Amino acid sequence: MYQPFPTITEDLETLQDRLRRERNPKLKPRLHLLVLLKSGQVTTRGQAAAHLALHRNTVGTWLRAYREGGLATVLTYKEPGAPAGQKSLPPAVFDRLKERLNTPTGFASYLEVQQWLRNEYGIVLGYKTVHGIVHYQLGAKLKRPRPRHAKKTPLRRLTSFNSSTAALARS
Repeated sequence: MYQPFPTITEDLETLQDRLRRERNPKLKPRLHLLVLLKSGQVTTRGQAAAHLALHRNTVGTWLRAYREGGLATVLTYKEPGAPAGQKSLPPAVFDRLKERLNTPTGFASYLEVQQWLRNEYGIVLGYKTVHGIVHYQLGAKLKRPRPRHAKKTPLRRLTSFNSSTAALARS
């Protein structure tokens, strides 16, 4: 639905000064958008998006944030990812997993680690999360022998050179 531009309450000189002093590359285009609107250089979201090399929906999101909370809301953004310090595994389970990986039997696959966590502790984690914890945080490499064809013989075949040297050694 079409939404008209919000009325920019800050004066143009203040916005331009703030834009000049801003060092955060994520906040500069937001301030630049407000300067463009206040000065009248753009009249549509599409023009603003083309001028800033953004998608028009991004411009619309920033304008909606300005309409709802003003300049302070436009200049706040959430960093992607989980909050700092958040862990997928409790420390006790993490230590137990580390011990289990150091045993000779260990685990054969990341799916096996997932099942172990689900059965033992009731913790359901995604494959990528388990891989990240085991491979990158704990530095473990789960090795599983590659499947072999049933007809393949495990014995080394003798080449003609080896068979001739073996025949000379016997005589």
